[in-house]
Amino acid sequence: MQPGGTIELGPVVTVPDASPAIEEELPRRPPFWAALVVLAATFLALGGSLVPEPPLTATVTRLGGAGSSFAVAGDRLYLIRRPSETSSTLTAIRLPDGAELWTAPYAPTGERLIRLDTAGPVVLVSGGETTGRIRRTDAYDAATGRRLWSAPEEIVVDAEANAGYASSADPPRLRALDLATGRQLWSTAPDDRFTFTAIGGPAPVAGRIPPRAAPESETNAVGGAGGATVVGGAAGSGSGRGGRLAVFTRSGRIELRDARSGAVLRAASPLGAAVLPLTGLSVGGRLVLWYAHHGGTGIAGLDPETLDVRWRMPYDIDGGGIGRCLSLVCLSSQGDVLALDPVTGRLRWRVEEVSFVVEARGQLVALGAVPGGLGPVRSVDPETGAMVADLHGWRTGGRGDPVVTRIPIGAARTVIGLLGPAPGVLRPLGTAAEVLLSCQSGPAAIVCRTATGTLRIWAVRPGR
Repeated sequence: MQPGGTIELGPVVTVPDASPAIEEELPRRPPFWAALVVLAATFLALGGSLVPEPPLTATVTRLGGAGSSFAVAGDRLYLIRRPSETSSTLTAIRLPDGAELWTAPYAPTGERLIRLDTAGPVVLVSGGETTGRIRRTDAYDAATGRRLWSAPEEIVVDAEANAGYASSADPPRLRALDLATGRQLWSTAPDDRFTFTAIGGPAPVAGRIPPRAAPESETNAVGGAGGATVVGGAAGSGSGRGGRLAVFTRSGRIELRDARSGAVLRAASPLGAAVLPLTGLSVGGRLVLWYAHHGGTGIAGLDPETLDVRWRMPYDIDGGGIGRCLSLVCLSSQGDVLALDPVTGRLRWRVEEVSFVVEARGQLVALGAVPGGLGPVRSVDPETGAMVADLHGWRTGGRGDPVVTRIPIGAARTVIGLLGPAPGVLRPLGTAAEVLLSCQSGPAAIVCRTATGTLRIWAVRPGR
């Protein structure tokens, strides 16, 4: 049946009169109106149409322009336009209809938007260089666009504690700021270089020992042509109850601090003074520490209350380092990625011949060698590490985003897909009749940038 068409009932057949006995055995044919009622009920049960709604529906086009950059956070698009070399604007746009909510002045921070954090009523915009180095952080009121404060440095956002952390390595210094006002909450000068992580919060991206930025190949592969990282937080209420910070110094000393007051709640050297902490993570109710010792490397699980060592294992961890894989800890080792249980240290699974396994909003993506460098090669089952979908030929969107795109060889069009909601499953959504340089997604929309800087917005039908 076509929409708006007629219902074909077939030819009318005349049946000869039957004998009374046969007539009693034959079921009575329902009247014509009853069939229509059944068809109407089916029509309504299918949502009013027997034709499936397309996964992607084009809504609006927004002008970006040269020097513009964007980030999708939830049901909003944040767009930075650069009309001149000395001025820029930040615009919040509702998704998927593209309605403009507010526009505010934005100080140029370099070449692109690198990260956008949401923490309750506050939006923090971090911009800087194409290499990924953040030069400035600006905080805005999410409802009105009023600029609250700015800092000429990178801020690690801890939405749980309504705090942000700024660090420097030479000389060693760590400061905590209130996210709503930018007011300094506390400051400390460790006696040696350090790294840190919020308990239950983000992994450190500053103050590492030694300082280690993500390899450019990793940034390019995950970021998809300069896509911004988006980090969402539901807190930021100002109470900051329960916020704690773990600070790891080169000397082996570990401090647990109150995130809002800076007070040292506990201090210990559980692995001894000969161990050099490299990076700490908070995963699955435990602190996990990557360390160097006597020329080798290892990983240890610490109790986040007492700092006692719960488990400790030597691992030859290479330049990929360690990171979170949803509820597990992933580490790069000898050309593979291993996933450990953070509570017990037990090896849960191994993905062979890949460089990284990264999170993408509830999905896991393995990055490995592809023509031209490093890129997505497969999606990974978070329970077993098995391949779910082959991603060779696809490009990822913004870092941590499950949207993927593919440009067929020799074609001026782009296939758009999304990972999930079932873990690792690739869901093709549609094809755009042009080349798209980068895409980002939210719960109800996908936004892509064209070669001319124009932004296309599509509404996305929820997956099943």
